[in-house]
Amino acid sequence: EMKKISNSNISTMLQGRVAGVQITSDGQPGADPAVRIRGIGSFGSTAPLYVVDGVIMGTTIRDFSPNDIESVQVLKDASAAAIYGSRAANGVVIITTKSGKKNQSMRIDYSGYAGFDWVQDGVYEVMDAQEYGRYVTMAYENSELNVPGGYNSSNSNYLYNADGSPKVNTNWQDEAFKTGIRQNHNINLSGGGENNTYNIALDYFSQEGTIEGAGPNFDRYTARIKNTMDVKFLKLSSNIVYSHSDQDNMALSNANEFVQGLYGAQYPVMASALLLPPTIRAYDPSTWVLDDKISAAQEYTYDSYGYGTYYDHIHGDLRVTNVLLTNNLLERNTKVDRFFTAGSATVDLLDMVGSANSKHKFNYKLNLSYNRTFAKDFTFVPAFIQSTTNYLTKSNETLTEASRSYSNALIENILTYDVNLGLHHINAVAGYSFQRDVSHSLTGSGVNLTEPYYLQVGNADERLASSYEDEHVLSSYFGRVNYEFDEKYLLSATLRYDGSSRLSPDDNKDLFPAGSVGWRIDRENFFPVSKSVVNLLKVRGSYGELGNIANLGPYDYMDIMARGDYSYSFGNEVVTGSAISNFVNERLIWEKKKTLDIGMDLGLFTNQLEFTFDWYRATSEGLHYGVPVPTQAGFTNAEVRMNAATIVNSGFEFLVAYHNDSHEVKFDISANLATLKNEVTKLGVSNTPRTDGVSRTEVGREVGSFYGYVYEGIFRTQDEIDNRVNEEGEYVVQNGAQLGDVAYADINNDGQITNEDQTFLGSGIPDVTYGLNLRAEWKGLDLSIMTFGAAGFQAVDFVDVTLHSSYGALNKSVDLLDAWTPENPNSDVPRVAYSSTGSITNNMFSQRFIQNASYFKIGNIQLGYNFPDKLFNGFINRVRVYATAQNVAVLSKYKGYNVDFAGGTFTPGYNYASYPTPRTIMFGAQFSF
Repeated sequence: EMKKISNSNISTMLQGRVAGVQITSDGQPGADPAVRIRGIGSFGSTAPLYVVDGVIMGTTIRDFSPNDIESVQVLKDASAAAIYGSRAANGVVIITTKSGKKNQSMRIDYSGYAGFDWVQDGVYEVMDAQEYGRYVTMAYENSELNVPGGYNSSNSNYLYNADGSPKVNTNWQDEAFKTGIRQNHNINLSGGGENNTYNIALDYFSQEGTIEGAGPNFDRYTARIKNTMDVKFLKLSSNIVYSHSDQDNMALSNANEFVQGLYGAQYPVMASALLLPPTIRAYDPSTWVLDDKISAAQEYTYDSYGYGTYYDHIHGDLRVTNVLLTNNLLERNTKVDRFFTAGSATVDLLDMVGSANSKHKFNYKLNLSYNRTFAKDFTFVPAFIQSTTNYLTKSNETLTEASRSYSNALIENILTYDVNLGLHHINAVAGYSFQRDVSHSLTGSGVNLTEPYYLQVGNADERLASSYEDEHVLSSYFGRVNYEFDEKYLLSATLRYDGSSRLSPDDNKDLFPAGSVGWRIDRENFFPVSKSVVNLLKVRGSYGELGNIANLGPYDYMDIMARGDYSYSFGNEVVTGSAISNFVNERLIWEKKKTLDIGMDLGLFTNQLEFTFDWYRATSEGLHYGVPVPTQAGFTNAEVRMNAATIVNSGFEFLVAYHNDSHEVKFDISANLATLKNEVTKLGVSNTPRTDGVSRTEVGREVGSFYGYVYEGIFRTQDEIDNRVNEEGEYVVQNGAQLGDVAYADINNDGQITNEDQTFLGSGIPDVTYGLNLRAEWKGLDLSIMTFGAAGFQAVDFVDVTLHSSYGALNKSVDLLDAWTPENPNSDVPRVAYSSTGSITNNMFSQRFIQNASYFKIGNIQLGYNFPDKLFNGFINRVRVYATAQNVAVLSKYKGYNVDFAGGTFTPGYNYASYPTPRTIMFGAQFSF
């Protein structure tokens, strides 16, 4: 079912499939999604651990092909994940890849598809040139400023014809967005003999983004070889994977990113496509430099490379760059090569000594793995001029090249003893694990390159280089005992002893226990219901503790000598010295996640109807959190990492599924639902609240609640400004307020509007997430529909907020055409102006910028046809063709491209211009030889 969704990342394919697993991402090709299992459990990474064929792969799976998957398991509770120790604190995703079968001749499987992506229209309604001209005139006049020449009918540079029609009317969304193309091709060879199996897979994935320019695009090539061999009492297996990816990134995905020396307001590419005024040309041949002799009046058109620009005396001082120029000229590319090798040897110790029997099994397994990743980053920002206030000068063009490498080596020794003694079944595991991670980076950058550009750092006038290396070691002992009596009573106990080099030598080891119990009530003699009706009724409970160090750097418990920051006079000579200047906590210990889980599994009518229920409470304590360092202490660092925060997540999870395979029309329906309550119970030493933009984290509340002013409407009369009173009957002064401005509530009843009047306004964390999936088959036809959603949360969209800003001369939402004026006194849209006056403005964050983000999304619909094998006379078989539509529809009041965007840890409800998730149509085929 997962494979019926096209995506370059395995994690995204889990969306809507598993209760309690929330996956959020934007639509940028090659983007890694944010995966949260049972909420935010740490202030660092919340990514789960990925285990492929029993080998730990880390917290990203982007470099692996989804076509290689055989099955997926998600471990959520601490007892199930305990065997993986500290790396499993955020949950575990276990992936089993395809294998060959014994005594099977070679089978060749092909699967592939090609499709088209496009960004839907009408999400944001922005002004055209005529509407924008009206807005600019209104905004400038309200600020008592002269309207720029382009919007002044008496000016020779007037941008409109005599009949009022615009001379330039650029639809930037049409210019910036295009149809993207994606394709995937996979060939799999598998088979085996009497004592061996093999599987060889080759995969190619390509996705061209939906924005004009150098990026984003993503290409990935993957090759995998997996085999097993049995030799008497010895079983050997190996898995070798190589992947190569080539990712072109957008010029700007965050404001001012990678743009040294670039002046003006630089918005993310997607945001610029909506905020650029429609009166600027997309392309303008006159901005090419034809010779070296240009007049001073023309100087600000120099080197715009044929792209349209703005002119201060015509358009005003916009300080914004043509999105087509930046995304075509600014190059950002990352190439990644990843090599993964794993091997295991399993020895049947009893068979080896000639004592093998059916009741006792005693095995030793050696796991070895090594994976190494090489990445090359390339960024080039050429010189250009868009106006006198928005440019990158000839002396500031920048070329940056970086080389990064990451390696991970793992060795595990595992003993397993399994015994059946009558009604008793015992399985015991003991082992030792050692893992070493090493990373290294080397970066070189050059500034001021001569033209024509030859893109080598050595060609720059100014050059700078830096390097970095770190190492992390994790050493662990672990053991687990599973006990089962009469297939009714189940008991599991796990103990793990972890040691990490990220903690100080005196505090880097700790013991983490876990246990679970289960009772198969349906197997009891007194159970009154027939097995044909109830074939499974199990109640279970578990408790476990897991360590976590994901929020720590390799050397956070120590400091280094700061070089070059101190000078002394010795014998009238200046000598540069070094010193430790930071305050460091040398007693960092493990974060601990303690999880209690109680659940029930029910199967009816031979598992035709299945039901699963879970309640959990997960307490993450001793979280690594930045605590402010008192300025009077004399240290240079603003904060120090300490075990000083606690988060509690709790909720219910439900899964219900119905399978009907006994009729001509076969179908499966499954639904899952999860609730989540998140609460911070400790935050730093003194529980001081933390504010991040429009979000605030405070003890007694969830992480990252929206925080701002309470909107009370618009001042429509002078009497409302002069005689407004608060709840205590006192007059409220809102300095600088004018008719048409926003009125804010005096929350603290002190008679004036200040920062102290901010309060909590909403939640960015969904109360409920859910998924609904359907699969049906009739003769050769099959249909699958995947949907998911979330409810009980709000969101703030950066683009929507900026389009509704009451100030400035960028493009705006058409809503602002109905802004308050003396002639339009009943409007609910605040007064607009070119610039604000005073400290209290219409743009102060309030609930008028917060949207209800609850949604229901039809994520995927696939219709396929399976041809009968007899049609092809045995030459090929299992032939299937299909059509797939993705991101089909969203039912929501939210205005924005991605309602299921990936927010930050401390800003979970804030969408900062995420790349639009496109709608997709694909056509594919599968067949075997």
